[in-house]
Amino acid sequence: MKKNKILFAISSLWLWHATRTLVIIKHYLWEWCEVDIMCSWNALQFLKQELADFSVWYIEYEDYPKLERWEGGKYYYFIMMDILFINVLIRKERNFVKKIEKKYSFIFSDGKYWAYSRKIPCFLLTHQLSFVMPKWMQIFSKPLDLGDFLYFKNFDCVFIPDYKSLKKSLAWNLSHPNWVSKLDHHYIWILSSLYQVQKEPEAETIDFLFTISGYLLENKESFIQKLLQEAASLPGKKVFILWDSSSSEVKVLEWNIKVYNSVCWEQRKDFFARANTIVSRAGYTTIMDCVELEKKAIFFPTPGQTEQQYLALSLSEKNNFVFWVETDSLGDLVERLNYIDILHYKHKTQEALKKISTVISSYF
Repeated sequence: MKKNKILFAISSLWLWHATRTLVIIKHYLWEWCEVDIMCSWNALQFLKQELADFSVWYIEYEDYPKLERWEGGKYYYFIMMDILFINVLIRKERNFVKKIEKKYSFIFSDGKYWAYSRKIPCFLLTHQLSFVMPKWMQIFSKPLDLGDFLYFKNFDCVFIPDYKSLKKSLAWNLSHPNWVSKLDHHYIWILSSLYQVQKEPEAETIDFLFTISGYLLENKESFIQKLLQEAASLPGKKVFILWDSSSSEVKVLEWNIKVYNSVCWEQRKDFFARANTIVSRAGYTTIMDCVELEKKAIFFPTPGQTEQQYLALSLSEKNNFVFWVETDSLGDLVERLNYIDILHYKHKTQEALKKISTVISSYF
């Protein structure tokens, strides 16, 4: 393959689109490719920080609205309006990409469904081929799946960060819809920015690492307070990361609890390596991080986030992680950690990068 210029178009709705794509970006930068990144919001700032030692050009571009926010009647109003607005934005995005596509050897998109080309190879990364809808919107599931298929087939190939076998799958039906065979696709195992992380022999162990992220803020403060209160009764060292970029304050509390408003990515890697147990929202990229490092984890699905609730249901049935429901206390969840089956998979991020590179090279 001619090592020329690559456009990475990355969704900014969750920071974790950027973290999982970061390992692919670095792979091609180390191969002496030129890279442009189309992104916005916190994801853009994160990538600038992580790639500060590389020569990268950034294109700040408006992203899709923040889906599944608010509660009650506002939730349903916004989800319907957002779906309509997204259709306007993606067409605008398509026109923008058409103007610049001739500069690149290929386009790699994570969650940007109209960042494709008819003139050069283009690739999409997504684990969510099928969307989980609220019960009252189930009648729209098939039309939405059809819409997803029509978007996805615009790409030369879809990379799915999951395992091909349903028995090993982390996303179950989200990544294995019955129409996936109609797409050019590859299951690439998992992608984690933590794949080269190891605990230093002399480093202090963190018994429980609480990482509270996500763009939905409606329940965040009450959720943090609940966890702080219940963490006081847990044994050992407890560390909280609140992912509040507006402050770098660090608080040392009673009961061996330390709270970081924000940390740099290197600190996050260090904390994950040292942690015995991760406590987090049930985001898919965090799940992949825990699989990569073979960590025990307690996951709290974000209210209103149907994907996280689905992941919680499917993975709890497999007994690989512990998932919270409203009647559970944190102490009860910790007890259940003794009975889970930690996933020990052979093929993970390092193998995924080799597979992605091999597939992309086959298009040249």
